[in-house]
Amino acid sequence: LKKALANPGTRMVLRLIGPTIIGMAAYQINDIVSTALAGQAGVGVVSSLSYSLRLQELILGIFAVTIGTIILPGLSSYAAKQAWPDFYSHLEMATRTIAIITIPLALFAWVYGEQIIILLFRSQVFGDESVRLTLAAFQWHIVGLYFIALNRILAPAFYAQKDSKLPTWAGLINFGVNMSLAALLVGPFQGAGIALALSIASAANTAALFWCFRKKPGAPVGHMVRTTIFQGARLLGLSAAAILPTWLTGTVLLPMFEPLETSFGRIGAFGLPLTILALLYGLLGIGLLVLVKEPLVTGVLRRFRRKST
Repeated sequence: LKKALANPGTRMVLRLIGPTIIGMAAYQINDIVSTALAGQAGVGVVSSLSYSLRLQELILGIFAVTIGTIILPGLSSYAAKQAWPDFYSHLEMATRTIAIITIPLALFAWVYGEQIIILLFRSQVFGDESVRLTLAAFQWHIVGLYFIALNRILAPAFYAQKDSKLPTWAGLINFGVNMSLAALLVGPFQGAGIALALSIASAANTAALFWCFRKKPGAPVGHMVRTTIFQGARLLGLSAAAILPTWLTGTVLLPMFEPLETSFGRIGAFGLPLTILALLYGLLGIGLLVLVKEPLVTGVLRRFRRKST
């Protein structure tokens, strides 16, 4: 054991994994305390939070975790070469990509959260009250989707530089803010208060990660923050412009499909109209992104035209 601990590689692994273990412990304590608070908030609140988080994690798992995994090898390669302009350019591309995906998706899910929850979960044991409680939590969980996804992009940038301490400290800030706000908000807002606390804490975690970049070589922190704020605000505005005609269409479309539930179940009554509305929303959103000449979208279209010619 002494020989193993004396090995430089072993010591480096322990130095990297130690802060991560602390962060994981804080996450588990966070979960335990949140569950305990939810249990005192009323019947069904714990289950509603669990369903809401499950739906949020499904979205995050498809997009944020995938992008975070994809960019890590590239970031590690640039960090090893100390090619910091390329490193942060690669990171910025990833943050722009996650913003384009999660902000429009979050707004659509916020507007049609009830229909999504009914489609996925409603049953004989998951009735209207369960839908109501889950929706109350989900609409506040989804507000923090962009920040949680962004954190899962920013944290690998530290790991690529063999630094697990700074993201762990940012995670502890998340833990402290989340616990404090959850204790304050659970009384007046029940499960929605706990969900809102998590979203605010995730935003605090994002701010802490950006602050931690000040300690990293070549990090254009000011540019990163300005770009993130501008990109987020612009995409929120464009998403709002796309959701308005989608919502107006939905007010006509959804009632037309509701009678199909008796014959085709939830898929016919909610799945089909949600698919139509999602396609409409996506087309409108892509059209607006092309109109404002979003570099990522125009770049993809340019490559598609080259391949087709």
